[in-house]
Amino acid sequence: MRLSFPAGADLAGELAALAAAEQGCCAFFDFTLHLAPTTLQLEVRAPKSAAGMLADLFGAPA
Repeated sequence: MRLSFPAGADLAGELAALAAAEQGCCAFFDFTLHLAPTTLQLEVRAPKSAAGMLADLFGAPA
């Protein structure tokens, strides 16, 4: 799953903190934060067995 946000240092910090907190809880999640001049993208990967958790966390269909 890839989520896009407007670029901003504060938001990048919040997304990084979210990813770190979720990683501590659920080590099977893989987070990548892409920083670009106009966009932040948070990519989240999880095994198929965790698709429901991914949907619960981000409100996306499993």
